[in-house]
Amino acid sequence: MNNHLQRLREQEELTRNQRRKNMRLSRLLAAMVLLCFSLTGMVGVMMSISPKDEKKSDENVNEEAVKTELSEEDKWQLILVNKERVVPVDFTVDLITFDNVRVDCRISDMLRDMLNDAKKDGIDIAICSGYRSVSEQRQIYEAKVSSFLTQGYNEEASKINTNQYIQPPGASEHHTGLAVDLQTGGKPALDESFAQTPAYEWLKENAAKYGFIERYPKDKSDITGVFWEPWHFRYVGPSNAKAITSMGICLEEYV
Repeated sequence: MNNHLQRLREQEELTRNQRRKNMRLSRLLAAMVLLCFSLTGMVGVMMSISPKDEKKSDENVNEEAVKTELSEEDKWQLILVNKERVVPVDFTVDLITFDNVRVDCRISDMLRDMLNDAKKDGIDIAICSGYRSVSEQRQIYEAKVSSFLTQGYNEEASKINTNQYIQPPGASEHHTGLAVDLQTGGKPALDESFAQTPAYEWLKENAAKYGFIERYPKDKSDITGVFWEPWHFRYVGPSNAKAITSMGICLEEYV
């Protein structure tokens, strides 16, 4: 009996020793695995981020910061208004009277410089339209629709025809105060014949220097949704205007 108990005790002791040994081995193995993962991670980080990469990362951050800053600076200059993006209901603009029309006060100096320099070059350019409120645009729009109705078109066709020439209320760039319609030589009509004048040629050559672009180019009607309007110019700021003009794109593409 005593021998049996002794053997049981010896067996329990061996079992406990084996458990202790297994636990020590498990802990050692876990430590080694953890160390391997740590070393692998450190090597990966060292390989993926070299001093050159760190500099590049900083440059990217700085570049994004500059882009954000420039975007905020240009925000008012690059406001896009069209049939898909009507002017916000809370939109406001500080206006100034300029040659019997109203424009955004921030463009008046550049606009004046452009007209004065054109005059020095013997080019006569006058502004016939500037800022329009939504209600004023509605009156113009509805009058055009009525003119088509009197010609025998039904209401749907009258609106379709009107949309080819006049923007619906809220969708006109004139709401921004940044757009102007230009005339020359006493010609009251706003039509494509403006493109045959010295004034148009001068504007094509020089307008960008003063921050203006031809807003609805002849070959961009499918993008702007507006037929060619060689008399309609829009202020976007000199740097933006030069980029848009040099690339031969319209504001929708640039924005």
